Amino acid sequence: MLIIKGLKKKFNKNSVLKNINFEVNKGDRIAIIGPSGCGKSTLLRCINLLEKPSEGSIIFNNTNLLDKSVELNVIREKIGMVFQQFNLFNNLTVLENIILAPTKLGLISKSDAVKEAKKLLKQFDLYDKLNNYPRELSGGQKQRVAIIRTLIMNPDMILFDEPTSALDPEMVLEVEDLIKTIADENMTMIVVSHEMNFIKNIATKVIFMIDGEIVEIGDPDTIFNKPKDERLKKFINLTNK
Repeated sequence: MLIIKGLKKKFNKNSVLKNINFEVNKGDRIAIIGPSGCGKSTLLRCINLLEKPSEGSIIFNNTNLLDKSVELNVIREKIGMVFQQFNLFNNLTVLENIILAPTKLGLISKSDAVKEAKKLLKQFDLYDKLNNYPRELSGGQKQRVAIIRTLIMNPDMILFDEPTSALDPEMVLEVEDLIKTIADENMTMIVVSHEMNFIKNIATKVIFMIDGEIVEIGDPDTIFNKPKDERLKKFINLTNK
């Protein structure tokens, strides 16, 4: 589904991503871990073309996303992204936030979008908030709305960039549970997170990055219980304290 080859990203002379290579198959739940500033979020933003890579290729469903003929809006329909700061429009209600993109892009009619949005809001216990504004919601509710806004686009893959880092501790579990529910429905996803227990429970594969490079890739048991690289061992020891 997704093949990353030789991906590099520079900001001026600063190399943020250095020769990134990995593949994602349909149904994979990839977790990316590593210390702050190692390039995790930049990697996600490159996959969704919010940042333009300096070198390399991103092949998604047999299409090179870096080809100049690729329509960005079409790609972003199929590769959804959930941000740590929610990115909701404060002047729109919950319902309006959810239906904005699919109706503006002409993917579905407004009536169908409203019907689907209400279905998702009921599914995730937010139906009573459909006419509320973001300022009237808790952090956990805002993030759940942001996830629903992504789901209504019917993406092939979702990128989660630290989806719980802006939340109060008591709100973290409700958002993690929602992501687990989506994962159980065989959604392909790439998750950047510092929540190691969450990653152990959700990931099919874990990527450890440091200084803009992938140092080790493996299943959760191998990464957390049998790490090979000394830097990964040190990182795991620090996160277990």
